[in-house]
Amino acid sequence: MVDGDHGPPGLDADAPLDSAWFERAVEAAGHAIFVTDFDGRIVYVNPAFEEITGYTAADAVGRTPDLLNAGYHTTDYFRRLWATILDGDVWQAEVVNRRADGESYVANQTIAPIVDDGTITHFVAIQTDITERKEHEMALERKQDLSARTEVTADVGGWELDLDAGELRWTAGTRRIHEVDPTYEPSLEAALAFYHPSDREKIQTFVERALEWHLPYDVEARLVTAEGTTRIVRTTGQPVDTESGLFLRGTIQDITERKARRQQLMVFNRVLRHNLRNDLNVVVGNAERLLSAVEAADDGDSVTLPADRARTDLRSIVSAAENLLGVSAQARQFDDIYQQIRDIQPVEVRPLLEAVAAEYRDACPEATVRVEGSNPVVLANRHAVRVAVGELVDNAIEHSTDGHPTVTLGVDEGADGTIRLSVADRGDGIPEMEREVITNGEERPLKHGSGLGLWLVKWLVTPIGGSIEIEDNEPSGAVVSIVFPASRWQPSSQADPASTSTPT
Repeated sequence: MVDGDHGPPGLDADAPLDSAWFERAVEAAGHAIFVTDFDGRIVYVNPAFEEITGYTAADAVGRTPDLLNAGYHTTDYFRRLWATILDGDVWQAEVVNRRADGESYVANQTIAPIVDDGTITHFVAIQTDITERKEHEMALERKQDLSARTEVTADVGGWELDLDAGELRWTAGTRRIHEVDPTYEPSLEAALAFYHPSDREKIQTFVERALEWHLPYDVEARLVTAEGTTRIVRTTGQPVDTESGLFLRGTIQDITERKARRQQLMVFNRVLRHNLRNDLNVVVGNAERLLSAVEAADDGDSVTLPADRARTDLRSIVSAAENLLGVSAQARQFDDIYQQIRDIQPVEVRPLLEAVAAEYRDACPEATVRVEGSNPVVLANRHAVRVAVGELVDNAIEHSTDGHPTVTLGVDEGADGTIRLSVADRGDGIPEMEREVITNGEERPLKHGSGLGLWLVKWLVTPIGGSIEIEDNEPSGAVVSIVFPASRWQPSSQADPASTSTPT
């Protein structure tokens, strides 16, 4: 329209509109329009109604709109519809109807009352067929659902950095890995801040290089989630030039468990090779000496093995065999717990520590094992925490420098909101190389730990959101702590007593 125009050409703006003109407009409309009387009997349908529903005017007039009922909606739906329009209000909603050939269709429907001198006499309904649009939406929802399920199964997510708009977009899988709200949309700076401080600069360098030189990257790094959990992720990036501009698109995959399994294979391989070689050498050497003595006696040779030496050799054989059985039992117990490691529940810490302390007081009467600290509740796998603490106590007693080891189990709240379950001893401490290996999570031929203990603790604690830290004790010894982020614990006074567990 231009200024001064108030309607279609040839119409007087001040004159009442001709009803015939309205009829022609309704007849030409692309929406299905039908009119009913007050009792709901159809008195008029337009050509679009016939085309969309398949019912002719002769089929529809005199009948109620129930001829379109596909049986999809409940009685309550129609009750609310009638209550709305009988109150003089307009009803708007999607409706699933049925065409004359039995096929269902979806429409946006508006029903309004027609009032004459304050009295409702008729109702007019307008339907817009949106079946095709709904099918597209449903197909898109199916694809999105499939994508989301695939991301969950593969522990993977996707992301896109729009350079022109300066926007970073994450998929649901990426948000899940970062443990953020489903609506969270980060900036590039915020996304980089999730990476461990030691790895953050590395990731930033790869991103900058990808943007400047159009180079793809594929790198592993540590990521600290919004809940404080440390994960190992594999992240990729690929510059993509499009008509809309330059994008950096990539994936992120949680490979924490995969890395843990690789670590486990490496460590078990090293320990088993070492123990098998050493202990079996002991078994074979002592057994051969005993066998030689027995054979000499059978031959009437007067040179036999003294009884004391024979007992020593037999004890060595038994000890070596018990060592091998012990490693086997450790591995079996770990594997049993690891299979159920995701069984998370509220665990009262103090009773659990007291139970471990009591167990070692009975097993090692010469040891002093005490418990200090409060009784918080931790969200964790109860069996994993108990075995991990037990391993630390066992190591502390085994590596004591005197015959009366003192071990302290403590619970402390850190200034950063974390909770620490610590095991402190007065022994010789833990070698720096072993600390480094456990912290980095990887063994090499010339750099490895001395046994399974600390590895088992790390493997049991990491999947449930914890970490392991090693410090020197004063004046001697070591303090090994199992650390849980603030999101995974609370003081016992805030916990629901009925939801907590009692260690057994």
